[in-house]
Amino acid sequence: MPGGLSRLPVVVMHLQGVVLDALLPPRCASCGAAGARWCAACQAAAPRLHPPLCPRCGNPMRIRTGECNACRAHPPAFEQAAAWGAYGGTLQTAIQHYKFRRDFGLAEVFAARMAEAVQARGWQVDAAVPVPLGSERLKARGYNQAALLARPLAAALDCRYDGRSLARPRETRPQVGLSIAERRSNVAGVFAVRQPMPAGQRLLLVDDVMTTGATLDAAAQALRAAGAGAVYAIALARAV
Repeated sequence: MPGGLSRLPVVVMHLQGVVLDALLPPRCASCGAAGARWCAACQAAAPRLHPPLCPRCGNPMRIRTGECNACRAHPPAFEQAAAWGAYGGTLQTAIQHYKFRRDFGLAEVFAARMAEAVQARGWQVDAAVPVPLGSERLKARGYNQAALLARPLAAALDCRYDGRSLARPRETRPQVGLSIAERRSNVAGVFAVRQPMPAGQRLLLVDDVMTTGATLDAAAQALRAAGAGAVYAIALARAV
């Protein structure tokens, strides 16, 4: 089975979630209604990204003119990037609940939506790679939200989960509030591949929220330099 033993933690997390849900029925992360972690109504109400979109980075455009100006000026290292929805409304509320109230059961719900976005684009990938946090930020937060998404996403896509190869050896300041140029400079060279990877792999970078794509581009550069044949990038939401 392509997923191999990497699927085991996903199964364990799912079983833990089933037990907890039986003891304490979940409530929707957006509206608070009982019965689901993120109810069908709030998922349907989540803001989506509507065409025309840049075919490279997925950024909304006013008119269809091929790649956006940013991608033409600074071609990213990933083949394509996409997000399931736009960061706002019920989706933003659910993501904040997931990240700051530690409702980790939402990871499987979110991963299912992200898998739909990947499959709709026909991307064929060998492994899902979460965007890593720096060691200090990981220690302070206690978990990597991208890794929690990447595990069930890999299972849904029937590919491997690779949470070890890509590392973030040094800390960077938060990207919030920085210009596009400042974001690129902030993450330039920050990622590294710390163990040999099979050449020619098709990799899927996974993150929770994408803004300009600078972080995903920097991560993709490291993976391509290490021999990846193609790198795609998926986020749950895109800030627009």
